[in-house]
Amino acid sequence: MKAVIIAAGIGSRIEDKTDGLPKTILPFEDGTILSRIIKNISQTGIKEFVIIVGYKFEHITNYLDEQNNFGFDITIVENEEWRRGNGISVLSAEVAVGDEDFILSMSDHIVSVNAINRIVNFESDKNLLLVDPNIHDNFDIDDATKVDYNGIDIINIGKELESYNGLDCGIFRLTKRFFSGMRRQLELNKESISASINELIKDKDMQAVLISNDDYWFDIDTPEAYQDCINTLRELDS
Repeated sequence: MKAVIIAAGIGSRIEDKTDGLPKTILPFEDGTILSRIIKNISQTGIKEFVIIVGYKFEHITNYLDEQNNFGFDITIVENEEWRRGNGISVLSAEVAVGDEDFILSMSDHIVSVNAINRIVNFESDKNLLLVDPNIHDNFDIDDATKVDYNGIDIINIGKELESYNGLDCGIFRLTKRFFSGMRRQLELNKESISASINELIKDKDMQAVLISNDDYWFDIDTPEAYQDCINTLRELDS
């Protein structure tokens, strides 16, 4: 199984910290946000990565070259339409992942190894999303993508949901059916990942994998969230 990391966007809400560089290569612990994401995913046994780049992509590719790809098999795919919705970035990974299921990670979400391992090894032939059922203790609930699930089946997803019982942790396990759903949504001028997920929901092809109380996940969208993640993981890792 391969892991796709989408790192094509600007990250405008945290630009004052990045000096105009892609935020995934912001300093983090003894490396960067990206290196921590790769490290956590690799500890589940995944050794092949597809990284989708766009905005100032050369900074990411140079960084990976300097690190010798951390010893992993990393394929770089450039999304020249990175200004469009993030679903376009995932769609650009289609050839690289082939027909196999794959893990999809955002380039600004840091998720615990145990949580990633849970979705990697979950027994299901459906598309899967890692979901946090604790909706009352989130650093930036207004910006979080909300999830409404019924048992295991996801029935709705979006940032503006009024009724929800979970939060999108930014880690998916997807089948090639995601790409078909994304293309159908593009015909309706909808370009987000959530648009394709809602297409899969209509087909009853989207399930929730819940994290446990011992797991963690962070969405690094703002300077405040960046610092909170650093502080919290420093405490957890100490």
